[in-house]
Amino acid sequence: MNTLINWIPYQLVYEENDWQLLWVDLEDRHIQEPFFDETIQLCRIRMKERSGYLPTSSLDFLVELAKQIDSIPPNAFIFHVSRCGSTLLSQALATALTNIVFPEARLIDEILRMKEQDPTVTEEQQELLLKSTIAIMGQKRKPAYKQLFVKLDSWHIHFYPLLRKWYPSTPFFFLSREPNAVIASHHQRRGLHAVPGMVNSTILKVEVQEKHYQDFNLFTAEVLANYYKTLADIMLVNHPKNTFFDYNWGVDLLLSHFLNVVQWDKSAYEKMAERLKYHSKSPGEKFSGDNKLKLVSYADVLTAYENFSKQLTKLN
Repeated sequence: MNTLINWIPYQLVYEENDWQLLWVDLEDRHIQEPFFDETIQLCRIRMKERSGYLPTSSLDFLVELAKQIDSIPPNAFIFHVSRCGSTLLSQALATALTNIVFPEARLIDEILRMKEQDPTVTEEQQELLLKSTIAIMGQKRKPAYKQLFVKLDSWHIHFYPLLRKWYPSTPFFFLSREPNAVIASHHQRRGLHAVPGMVNSTILKVEVQEKHYQDFNLFTAEVLANYYKTLADIMLVNHPKNTFFDYNWGVDLLLSHFLNVVQWDKSAYEKMAERLKYHSKSPGEKFSGDNKLKLVSYADVLTAYENFSKQLTKLN
């Protein structure tokens, strides 16, 4: 097992009615890139320098390996509506060398969405695979590691019932932001869920139509409206381990609010707070504020956010 201590699965492949996992060697790398795909790319370059071999395994191998490792359970899952401070938060957390941070790992999404390719997959199988994956992500590769934080993709808001069922006592942290700012950010640099057809429309709860290809911002607005509606429903559950934070409350409060939720000591707070001064996706670039764009406003998403905000105000 020691020879596999730095190895983690990063992608599911389904071919000829068979599932396989691709693996990557992290070596002694501390994950600190804004997105886990960037970490994978860097590690794969290193692996290609050593060998052209692409390591794969069965799903059973993953499950058995997860049983054998010394692992840290997740301290929190971070949900978000995109462009609302989630990447900045995960980047700040990654500055502490006691933290393992996985920002939007593709494999988590692929496990949650296995039925899109193979309808015979059961919920029990998905739960076992996800928990095994999280266990390997949380392996104590370094003696200093004490906490594990997992930032999910934005559309995983819609997977809340499943994830809460599987992790009933883990803190879930939900980040939101007013829609015009989110849409403006995607107008400049689009995420997958802001382009029609890139993410399964059933998951996003939007029926893709010709009008969406003519106006990507309209599509983004409808995706966001469903996020806010789902967040409002989640809030009504009133689960004691659910916490909400809106970007408009102030990015300077984001980190301290999160650390209070996970009940973690703030010994590395100053270093983490320093990271908040820089661009979330460009660590070396000082953040000077968002560009103000005048775009068309969409009534449905504004209403959905307003209703969500009213519930949020009552909750706090």
